[in-house]
Amino acid sequence: MALTLVALASVPAVAAESPSGLLQQYLRIDTSNPPGGEAAAAGFLADLIHRQGLATQLLVSPGGRTNLYARLDGGPQARGAIVLLHHMDVVPPASGWSTSPFSGERSEGFIWGVGAVDDKSLGVSHLVAFLELARRGAPLAHDLIFLAVADEETGGSEGTAWLLERHGDLFADTLAVLTEGGNNRAFEGRLAWWGVEVAQKRPLWLQVSARGRAGHGSTADLATAPAQLLHGLSRLLERPRKYRITDEARVFFESLERLAQSDRKPWLESLEDALRHGTIERQLAPGQHNLFLDTLQVTVLEAGRQVNAVPGRARAMIDIRLLPDTDGDQLLLEIRDLLGPNLSVKVLLQAPPAQPSPTDAPIYTCLERTLGSRAPVVPSFIAGVTDARYFRERGIPAYGFSPFALAPGDAQGVHGVDERISQRAFERGVTTMTELVSKCVGE
Repeated sequence: MALTLVALASVPAVAAESPSGLLQQYLRIDTSNPPGGEAAAAGFLADLIHRQGLATQLLVSPGGRTNLYARLDGGPQARGAIVLLHHMDVVPPASGWSTSPFSGERSEGFIWGVGAVDDKSLGVSHLVAFLELARRGAPLAHDLIFLAVADEETGGSEGTAWLLERHGDLFADTLAVLTEGGNNRAFEGRLAWWGVEVAQKRPLWLQVSARGRAGHGSTADLATAPAQLLHGLSRLLERPRKYRITDEARVFFESLERLAQSDRKPWLESLEDALRHGTIERQLAPGQHNLFLDTLQVTVLEAGRQVNAVPGRARAMIDIRLLPDTDGDQLLLEIRDLLGPNLSVKVLLQAPPAQPSPTDAPIYTCLERTLGSRAPVVPSFIAGVTDARYFRERGIPAYGFSPFALAPGDAQGVHGVDERISQRAFERGVTTMTELVSKCVGE
């Protein structure tokens, strides 16, 4: 369902409110997914766009999830469109927060709340840039699309995937997408490099179930549903790690090595030696493992609720992240074999291979030219997954770019406790995003 909300020309321009104030308001809207609740967030963003005298469309999925689309017409000379994409939903907050997870509180130089880094801060930076170009009213080389989507945190089937399937005409002339996934590196307030994500791993999410006879907890039966599930998961978790260097990782780390300009033996060459000798884990820093192997995490376990009663069913959720060139079907066969014949496996989410976004496309060269005065731009490969994959699967270049130069550790609260963003880094990032969009859409 699509609902077009047309703003009247007489509506005054959006009041001059600080980006930090907008982020605080946005963070106070609980969009925990599940269930999502993106309608309130979409209404908040749409209202700000309407105050600028622009129209929006609310695109509601069959499951009732709201997505927001707005388009700034660049004029008769405009050639294609650039999409600014972020997601409105957030993961449900973990317990143990120092403040309310939806307070939007400002303290100690930070703005606190679920989504402060992932992904509402990026959304505000997109919105400010979008409204600024609308305010100027100057002709643009490209149309500019502001897209706020639902359901990214649980796979995007009610958000980006559904939009491209059901409303693909809205994106028919898309030249490139800017979205989350950028991984910049900063030390002591100084930016070392901009990491523009051009490739990522692929999701394979599974539900594994076991059935057995329910009964009393005092029995010696080891064929219960929980026991079967645990035995199967143990075999899976003990599967040997299989490291390899993909083309995507090679491009990323070779780019970093060129920046280092070191006379030492290239790190990737040392890594290949370690692969041959079986010592690769000694060469990898924390977090680097994820870029060289298919990872697997058991994230949900469900069985009984009472200590003296054996449940008849047990279930686990498994989050697998595949390297770009992994044969997903073959790995799934291996997983089923390890789990054993008594466990049923349901695929919840999977993605086909997709080509990396090109680094010779106009939008990427604009990123290099605009950002390069502050720090080098590196084509990066990330272990996470984003909605960029849905565009790449359709041959549309998508780039993960964060305008925020965050210190190491500032993202530790993402999907956890006490997520927050430096107010100074956030406000500087909003300025960076506006400058970048102005140049890349205006030329």
